[in-house]
Amino acid sequence: MDKWVGKIALVTGASAGIGQDLALALADAGMKVVGIARRVEMVEALVGKVTGTGQIFCRKCDVSNEEELLQTFSWIREELGGVDVLVCNAGVFRCNFLTQSDSVDFRDTFNVNVVGTCICIREAVKDMKERGGSGHIFIVNSILGKRIPDVSVPMYGAYPASKFALTGLADVLRKEMMFFQLPVRVTSIHPGMVQTDMIKVFDSALAQRLPKLNVADITSNVLHCLSAPMDVHIDELTVMPGMVPASQQ
Repeated sequence: MDKWVGKIALVTGASAGIGQDLALALADAGMKVVGIARRVEMVEALVGKVTGTGQIFCRKCDVSNEEELLQTFSWIREELGGVDVLVCNAGVFRCNFLTQSDSVDFRDTFNVNVVGTCICIREAVKDMKERGGSGHIFIVNSILGKRIPDVSVPMYGAYPASKFALTGLADVLRKEMMFFQLPVRVTSIHPGMVQTDMIKVFDSALAQRLPKLNVADITSNVLHCLSAPMDVHIDELTVMPGMVPASQQ
């Protein structure tokens, strides 16, 4: 991680779960981390927890709001010089049958999960090109962006469709980086079920019994990718929980 010390990272959805853990870990590793979320007070609570040489900067921002995103990138450019590492983590999941969902749920899902991610990537690549150094973009996807598990009550809504869109987006972005000859790596991470607030939407005894990842499992994989030599590209990772709880191993 030494090559990233002092560099700028932007983490979306930094108020809880994976985003919160990642923001703190990157700051502990020496990066200047801008954590954005609608619940900015939860990001602010991280500032005093940094034990490394980095810092956490907090910005209130709704990734479905383009104006707020552009204001955030403008602030980063003026105050910190631009983004070197982007972690697209913000996401929403509306637990319902697709055929019984409201149109607003479709729009919210795609505006946050896909459109907001596209805008963040576009703006971050501008910074990476301008700064002239190496960059890294992480897209926190889902196993539902690769396959749809058979379950007794398939209340997935439009969420898997948005995640499949991100899978295609990552592939397109890698090809663009090669075409423009930019030293920007793109890693798509597909976790299985992670123990976060998002899974509380599942009112299911089965869901509660299923093995789950911890947020630290995703953070460790991001740090691993960042630590790899710059000529090593880890394009995609699928991270699944084991059937045996870690406490019993």
